[in-house]
Amino acid sequence: MKRSKRRKFILGSLSTLGIVGLSAWLGKVKILTWMVRKERDSEPNMTFSPNSDEDICVLSSPISEGPYYLKSPLRSDIREERIGKTLNLKFEVVDYPSCNPIENAVVEIWQCDAHGNYGGYPEGIGHNIWETAKLLEFGKKEHIDPTTEKIFLRGFQETDLEGKAEFTTIVPGWYDPRVPHIHFKIIIDNEVHLTSELYFDEEFCNQLFTSMSPYNQYGKSPYNFKNDGSLVNVTEGKGLILKPAEEQNEIAVAYAKIGVNLT
Repeated sequence: MKRSKRRKFILGSLSTLGIVGLSAWLGKVKILTWMVRKERDSEPNMTFSPNSDEDICVLSSPISEGPYYLKSPLRSDIREERIGKTLNLKFEVVDYPSCNPIENAVVEIWQCDAHGNYGGYPEGIGHNIWETAKLLEFGKKEHIDPTTEKIFLRGFQETDLEGKAEFTTIVPGWYDPRVPHIHFKIIIDNEVHLTSELYFDEEFCNQLFTSMSPYNQYGKSPYNFKNDGSLVNVTEGKGLILKPAEEQNEIAVAYAKIGVNLT
């Protein structure tokens, strides 16, 4: 075989192998996406969070802290340079079932940005399900060590006499394989009493994710309360759903009344 023909044959073979490899990779991603987005038959125990003026409280369900937890700094405005819909998140920590306020409780929160990125971790993987799965070693890891020193969208506050604490943040986006959510811990006397999450009203998210940049780069979330794998653990207590309300300055305000069983 002449050199030019041999070269064309080799390049053609490599090109074919590349197409085959790409097809195989796309096939794996498609299968993985189908697996994580498949809905279950049952739904978790969810409820809208009571507002501050409602004389009721519910027991908040514990949830795993997830792979992206890092110790947060003391601050109320956790946005840093992150762009998105401003959210004034008002916590009220109460004892369940008495609904009495808990003073001096530490409320720690952490969340992703509008692109699905967490401070301290690689950016761009929120919507790359294959890379996320690789980071977690396909379910073998429960926590991932940070790769950067960024701490955006993380912070903690202490509750006042009425059990209240506030944060200025942004509405989180969705990422594979999770519904939009905000993680939180309730720490009392240096002991973690609750690790859980706050979720968002689907109608509110759909409107925001299709109308405002940068959320509209990704559109509506393909995840809901039936195909989010982490929500299968919502058994004791209830998962709390936030329904933010718009204020005149276009800031969204949401109330999270957290019931903690101190016994």
